[in-house]
Amino acid sequence: MNLPIYFFSKVEQFRAAQRLLTQQRYQFPNSWLFSENVDGEWSALSDILERKDSAIQAQVANLQTKIKEEDEMVEKRTQDVLADWDKCKPVQGTQKPSEALVALATFEAKLNKVKEDRANMVKAKGALEMVEPVFTANHAAKLDTAVEELSDLKGVWQSLIPMYDAVDELKEKTWLSVQPRKLRQSLDELLAQLKQLPAKYRSYDSYEYTKRILQNYSKMNMIVVELKSDALKERHWKQLMKELRVSWNLSELTLGQVWDADLLRYESAIRQVLLVAQGELALEEFLKQVREYWQSFEVDLVNYQNKTKLIRGWDDLFSKLKEHMNSLTAMKLSPYYKQFEEDALAWEEKLNKISALFDVWIDVQRRWVYLDGLFSVSADINTLLPVESSRFSSISTEFLALMKKVTSTSRILDIVNMQGAQRLLERLADMLGKIQKALGEYLERERSSFPRFYFVGDEDLLEIMGNSKDITRVQKHLKKMFA
Repeated sequence: MNLPIYFFSKVEQFRAAQRLLTQQRYQFPNSWLFSENVDGEWSALSDILERKDSAIQAQVANLQTKIKEEDEMVEKRTQDVLADWDKCKPVQGTQKPSEALVALATFEAKLNKVKEDRANMVKAKGALEMVEPVFTANHAAKLDTAVEELSDLKGVWQSLIPMYDAVDELKEKTWLSVQPRKLRQSLDELLAQLKQLPAKYRSYDSYEYTKRILQNYSKMNMIVVELKSDALKERHWKQLMKELRVSWNLSELTLGQVWDADLLRYESAIRQVLLVAQGELALEEFLKQVREYWQSFEVDLVNYQNKTKLIRGWDDLFSKLKEHMNSLTAMKLSPYYKQFEEDALAWEEKLNKISALFDVWIDVQRRWVYLDGLFSVSADINTLLPVESSRFSSISTEFLALMKKVTSTSRILDIVNMQGAQRLLERLADMLGKIQKALGEYLERERSSFPRFYFVGDEDLLEIMGNSKDITRVQKHLKKMFA
């Protein structure tokens, strides 16, 4: 708009209106500004503007030079900020979100300041009718791109903060409190949350890095499951720490420390230690079973004619003894045997001792029951074999005393540890054997004197000899002798 022409047209309208009012004899107020005064004011203003314009025109070249210099400085700052942004913008996934957001806030302030300075330069150059250089427009476009990229990066990092916080919380869990199944569930949930982020975020390294980290933790969870196995003892943890080149205090160990050990890299070494631990666990469990079985085992006792209690269940006893002794022998072939050698040998010795004792015991008990059936039911046998009868009576006294002790403490390990039990039973077995031998010689003499006795067994013959006055008991054997 041409200001002088516009002004003069308005003043002319005002002057015409004033003439009309004068013709109508209008009484103008004291504050009325007459058209002549307006003309004078305009002339004065025009003079001032001309002088100012002349002064400005005299300084335009100087102002343009200064604006150009300042514009170049702004462009240099723009170029530096953009270069710094390209070089240092926080796109690396290895950064923590909090650190990345601090860096972004710094860049945001720099970029906004440069944009503000450039906007001021555009206004100044427009006022001085200066032409914009082409490279300035290029920088402006790059600046807009940087601001847009900063906004996206800020969005990515802000979206990742909850996930990093969740991972940090998992890392702080003590190893003893880690539950692999719940851990896997937490990691799956974090990966699902990551996939729900806007598609434009997926091209950023921070997104991909977070995804790789979570996937690696998920892969490591398979190893974590095995590391939580009861098979791992302190000795195995020491070997693991040696393989992983770490020094852990198991009571203070955290999941983060385990993850940071790069389990996938050392998976082969870890699995080797786990293999040893599991192999040793099998041996340890077997020895535990042996220990618990025999420490709690009590011999099965049955009443015998109200005289004493005798041991029964010999087949089960010797079967279990054989099973455990064979397994202890087989253990020696295991590559993990050395760790349990001392304990295994101790139990092998105990079971051998049990076997040796009860091998004699079953023989003594069988002989004693047989001879007791002879000497206790027939007075004639005692008369016929007075020496053997006296010896058996002495043996019975010792055997019954031994069985009385067994009745009071039927735990097999207590029985085995009875002072002198092995020697006593071996002596009783020897004495019972001699009595049976003497009895056999006696029966042989009787058969020699009356060959018909060869047709009956030892027990039948002893019943005949011991009940010679009882025709009823003797008569049932006559058919065998005279068939």
